Amino acid sequence: MIKLDIGSGRAELKGYITVDKDKSVSADCVVDIEEDDVFQKLFCKDILEIRCHHILEHIKTENKVKVMKLFWDLLEEGGVLDIEVPLFPEPESIQDPTHISFWNKESFWYFIKGNNFGEAFAKRYSKYKVPLFSLVSDDLRTNKKNRAWAYKIKLQKKI
Repeated sequence: MIKLDIGSGRAELKGYITVDKDKSVSADCVVDIEEDDVFQKLFCKDILEIRCHHILEHIKTENKVKVMKLFWDLLEEGGVLDIEVPLFPEPESIQDPTHISFWNKESFWYFIKGNNFGEAFAKRYSKYKVPLFSLVSDDLRTNKKNRAWAYKIKLQKKI
């Protein structure tokens, strides 16, 4: 089964195919996830895990639903989406000039089954086919001063 590390940068995780849009980082696959038609052609739909740590803050705000839908479409039934983002409004979320969309814990409610926000959002925007994942786990990442600065969440595709 395939495991993807999207927005891998120069990192190389054993067992993962690295994906990045920056050619200079020598990822296994150079492609922009916001250009999903190209991305979907490169991968089958038998993906066991998608890891995207510190990448979602770099996508355009208007592409949030599109990218979450792309991940849903690529994952096999039971596949896991492992996300980590800087926590808005903490400085880490806004200090990098390439951070163009902002996320907090509540941002993911809109993509989770059994959550009033997610269920209503999916119905209201049904033309976009908003995916609703099952929550596996979530956690706040803290720094040495015990200040929460990032949010880590794992979601699962369950139909």
